Amino acid sequence: MKRFLAIVMVLMLLAGAACAETRESVVYLEGEAEPITETLYETAWGFSIWYDADLLDVDDSMSESGYSLMISPAEYDLPVYMEIMLPQALGTTAWDFLGVNAGKDTEYENLYTDSGTEIIGYTKSADFNDEIIQGFYIATSINGEQAAVYISFPQEMWEGWGTRLLHTMQTITFGPLPAVRADWGEENEDAISVTVSDDEYAVWILFTARRPVSDFQVLALDFNDNYELEAKAAASLGTLKPDRPVRVSLSFYGDIPNNGISFVDEDGAFCRYAVEMSGLDGSLFLGAF
Repeated sequence: MKRFLAIVMVLMLLAGAACAETRESVVYLEGEAEPITETLYETAWGFSIWYDADLLDVDDSMSESGYSLMISPAEYDLPVYMEIMLPQALGTTAWDFLGVNAGKDTEYENLYTDSGTEIIGYTKSADFNDEIIQGFYIATSINGEQAAVYISFPQEMWEGWGTRLLHTMQTITFGPLPAVRADWGEENEDAISVTVSDDEYAVWILFTARRPVSDFQVLALDFNDNYELEAKAAASLGTLKPDRPVRVSLSFYGDIPNNGISFVDEDGAFCRYAVEMSGLDGSLFLGAF
């Protein structure tokens, strides 16, 4: 019986891994773009990250407080890791964490994210020989949620593991993810295809529901004379379910969002998002408006 239960548990773990949400991304190493597949990890504490599961391990059992997430190389015994901590785990404020480790000449930097998360912090040498680099950062959501991030790696690994950890940090997202995700979608046998634009700039975008939604619409976005974003329905597609994505041909003109979606989620809330392109890795993301 114990053997049977062990087999069932292993199968459940494998099934969970197979169902993990992934996306295609790139990380820039020494100026060269390296394609990677990122896996979504959602914590129970109100934030999520995307990480390269082929190279990195994620462990949320390391902290006695239960409010920190450890990220380290998956198959290498290296002095490289990143810890993301909520203020409850620090025993102080996130800003105190940042300030207490800074020197009078510390230069702060702001890092780009697509989720509306603001990341500010700095790196410094941990010893007199400049052999170990430490990073201290604060991630703050548009609603004020915060997490402190500590990173450590050897100086000689900055352009490798250091860059990978900083890239992962820039994917921190607070709050629940949108019920629908957007991806580049040239091919998908399971998807319904809908043509909204067929000009020379048209590309296929795949919309997949994380959770069932109703009254799903594709929107055409434009700014009025008062510089306010206006939306008009370009296609009404009804109910969108996780096992039945929709592929829509859309055209993008410049950096200003001109496409969007709207839907009603499971709780009956009306949601609107602009379809935007990441300045970090070229992937698509949804920005609420």
